Amino acid sequence: MNIDNLLDLKADIAAYTVSGDKISGRIIKIMDNGTFVFAPNQKLKTIKGGMIKVSDGQDSVLSRLVEQTGEGLKLCVECFSFPGNEKRQDVRIYDKVYYSSKFLCHAADKKRVLPEAIQRLRSNKMIIDSFLKGKYGYPGIDEMPYTREPPFSQALWEINRKLDLLIHMFLAQDFKDLMGSTPKDVNISASGIRYITDQAFDMGDIIEFNLILPMVPLLFIRLIGEINRLKSVTSYGSNRYGVAMKFIYVDNDTKDDIIRYLFRRQREALRKRQDISS
Repeated sequence: MNIDNLLDLKADIAAYTVSGDKISGRIIKIMDNGTFVFAPNQKLKTIKGGMIKVSDGQDSVLSRLVEQTGEGLKLCVECFSFPGNEKRQDVRIYDKVYYSSKFLCHAADKKRVLPEAIQRLRSNKMIIDSFLKGKYGYPGIDEMPYTREPPFSQALWEINRKLDLLIHMFLAQDFKDLMGSTPKDVNISASGIRYITDQAFDMGDIIEFNLILPMVPLLFIRLIGEINRLKSVTSYGSNRYGVAMKFIYVDNDTKDDIIRYLFRRQREALRKRQDISS
């Protein structure tokens, strides 16, 4: 995710080193893949691969130093943190995913609209699960005396996931619509997601959110969230909104899948960082 989707570049920008030094400056160039150039107002002591926190006074971005150039520090976004949450245990990662959002109701109508929306998602999940034998055990498993169904092997888990994907592909029009769209930047955790939109929301709005996570096989998720943070951003030369949404309904199986995805992507980022440092 590019820096202009995360910070207000019109505000006073400052960089913080691992040792706690604070230096003001400005962002003078933005490239693809989260890379940007920060021009400090004075010399900043750091090394290639070192971590630097860049802040607009409200939000912060942890970035890695790619190289020092004549223009300034070439940095690459590593992760995003909300105010006061730097020590949170919730893993957050960046990625490009297929997603769509649909406004359900304002906060005042939450009690009226939310139960029906949740029931609709539960019914859909029940239909999908009914196609997966592994969800309810295999024929004859209950007839075996003194035994219990063993844990699924990795191979069986993947087979079930592939069946799940095929069912969605053939039965869900929203899945087909998503696959025909363009992947977009998100910052996601097991409890919420941050994304950029040109649609204006209000705090507390309830949103139905569909997304496809880049796993093998692809993971299609339906959930419901509540807008708990809004911020204007200067992305793509126009005024848009950085929307933070906390998940208020996601079933436990889906949440486990999201966590697997998060840790897999985190391991990939760690290996990439180690390769760069070596």
